[in-house]
Amino acid sequence: MDPLRHNASSQSVKDTSFEVEDVYEDDELTLQQSNSFAQADVFPLQEQRPTVSPSSRDDTKVAVDQKAPHRSSSPTHRLRLSLNERQLRAVTFPLQSQLQILAGPGTGKTKTLISRVIFLLSQGVHPSNIIVTTFTVKAANEMRERIAAMVGPSVASRLVLGTFHSIARRYLIKYGYLIGLPTGFQIADETDALHFIQSVMKEVDPESDKNDCRHARNAISNMKSRAIQPSSLSALEYTTQEMMQVYSLYQDKLAEANFLDFDDLLLKCMELLRTNSLVVSNIQAVLVDEFQDTNVVQYQLMKLFAARRSNITIVGDPDQSIYAFRAAESTNLLRMRQDFQDTSVVSLEENYRSSGHILNAALAVIQQDTERIQKTVLANHDEGHMPVFFPARNPYIEARHIVKEIQRLIDFSCGMFKPHDFAILVRSARLTRPIESELTKAGIDYRIVGGFRFWEREEIKLLVNYLVVVKSRRSPALLDIINSPRRGIGSVMQAALLNHANAYQVPIWDAIQRAIDGQVRVNAKVRASLKQFVDIITEAEKLRSSSERSGGYMGCSMGKRDGFEGAYSIFLCNST
Repeated sequence: MDPLRHNASSQSVKDTSFEVEDVYEDDELTLQQSNSFAQADVFPLQEQRPTVSPSSRDDTKVAVDQKAPHRSSSPTHRLRLSLNERQLRAVTFPLQSQLQILAGPGTGKTKTLISRVIFLLSQGVHPSNIIVTTFTVKAANEMRERIAAMVGPSVASRLVLGTFHSIARRYLIKYGYLIGLPTGFQIADETDALHFIQSVMKEVDPESDKNDCRHARNAISNMKSRAIQPSSLSALEYTTQEMMQVYSLYQDKLAEANFLDFDDLLLKCMELLRTNSLVVSNIQAVLVDEFQDTNVVQYQLMKLFAARRSNITIVGDPDQSIYAFRAAESTNLLRMRQDFQDTSVVSLEENYRSSGHILNAALAVIQQDTERIQKTVLANHDEGHMPVFFPARNPYIEARHIVKEIQRLIDFSCGMFKPHDFAILVRSARLTRPIESELTKAGIDYRIVGGFRFWEREEIKLLVNYLVVVKSRRSPALLDIINSPRRGIGSVMQAALLNHANAYQVPIWDAIQRAIDGQVRVNAKVRASLKQFVDIITEAEKLRSSSERSGGYMGCSMGKRDGFEGAYSIFLCNST
């Protein structure tokens, strides 16, 4: 629906509990009158209709007409019956209100948010007048699918549902001309943004490297997330004058190429809505998922989306705020209560995921934060098994204990438990190595979720190739490692070395030595890089020879002087 058009018709939708004035386009009235999401098919007026007392804002009591007839054939009726008391209270909260749903893990927040959307539809709110923001594209797609399963894809597709960035992009494509945004603008992904930053950094500091560029990229993104412009004096609280120069030049480069980065999508949309409020004058309800992870700009966008009617529902859990490094501010919960004095709060307390002992252990840790917003979570399941804390002296003992425990449970269950019944969680992917080793020794199949097995990782394959070359200089793996990490021996130089080796019937290694000795014409920089590479292999060969004589381990340490920037330092058993 285009809110700038004026041929709108007014239609009131009333029931015994609420009065809502809805405005629809003439050509959209047919959708409202169709059976695709008529009230009787969503939250039937004839079935259990909640009556909410407007005077009680927090923990509102819901009176349900128990004499109303049931419609068990309606899928949305079954959904309604599946909601617990607090979920139902949140779902059926009055329109034209501000509601915070504080939902801990496993309390059914997604189902509650989806049910809230369906309830709004049942109250006559047109789907194109509802904005629903999610934290990820995946979450948005899943939510749309679940809504479509209940009200039909034609209705679900009309919802303004997506991440803040995708919704902002939608408005900028349609209305960006109102703020002078050129048509056909492109979006700079992380790779594009880094390329622009590198171009700027070479102008400001010719000695800058990739780490400096990544640091500049993160610093600029953090400032944008706080709505800080390059010309703002307050930016100096977060960074230096030099960084502000980089920021300003970076914005100039983007503008010249007609690019917006992801942060610009939000900033430009905020500028659009502040100067052209009619763009969102049709919006009747704004719902925000994962509210604890919103930043300053996203919070302002939420307010601008809801500027006409201030009908806002947010779902969040301040205990799960983990994106402060991306400028997320869990204090937005308190900021909302200050900006909207009548904000109501409903806490979802029943956890349907974890046992009682698990929840108690988690709460014992979380409640040590004396500044947290106080809330509790109650287990819907029984107490379950007590968590076990095993203090291991090192990662290898820990790994052996984990694998032995898995074997014990499989044996104890007489094979009822299978390897796929177990999950091992780690804080970082690099910590899986000892566990993978022990699982392999025990013959237990496993798979890495969201990553690669240890031996499939690029850096590990690279180091293994180095060890293969250390064992045999004639290995074809030599060409795989000669420019990894990059040392200026590109494909042209490699082709020249290969041609020389073929012409003189010598190994590649000998061709490299001849280039170092001046028998193959190369420039001084490439000659120095080749010598550095040969020195690495020669030193590793000496270590291998020494370890063979002592019967011990071969240590292969590659540091900054070798071009590895300290990224890899490994100790592997003798490759023989």
